[in-house]
Amino acid sequence: MTSALVHRLVERAGLGPLLAERERGVVPSGREVSELLARADLLALGAAADIARRRECGDEARIHIPSAPPASEGLVVIGREASLRGTALLRRIVSDRLTGPIALRIVVDFEMLGLEIAQVALSFGASDLAGPIASRRGLPMVDRDDQKKMVKRREIAAYVERAGLRPVFVSTDAREGERGAPADSGPRYHVDS
Repeated sequence: MTSALVHRLVERAGLGPLLAERERGVVPSGREVSELLARADLLALGAAADIARRRECGDEARIHIPSAPPASEGLVVIGREASLRGTALLRRIVSDRLTGPIALRIVVDFEMLGLEIAQVALSFGASDLAGPIASRRGLPMVDRDDQKKMVKRREIAAYVERAGLRPVFVSTDAREGERGAPADSGPRYHVDS
């Protein structure tokens, strides 16, 4: 549920009609939409993108471990080639959410951008995170070190929960077409409680 204060912020920024179009299943486009997104206050944009993501993707944030799934028509991965940083990066995520396909999955690679930026991105329209479970020094965890691995999983889950979402871990280890992976292998989902 979105507060009245957030709704007023979104309306004052002129983003209400854009959200109404998306709610009807229409993807806003055109020069006017681009100009609106370029001039709107960043916090209002974040609020609008968060509303759209919650309506379209629910309160579940997938955490793809150890890496992001391949990009597709319904999935954008931000991180590997992202030359944008700071507010420009957040505006890109907002733009993808508000002018991209309905229910688009926007994955932020926390290995490339950092967990803190990834957490902020969840409040600006991103739906998923991706990256390896690593130690504080950035070294990949070894499977035999389950206790340290679980600490990192809890840390990542806490970032997602602080963004107001429910973390769901998805294993991307065995992808279709990789050597040794069964043809019917797909992501494995695990919900942390």
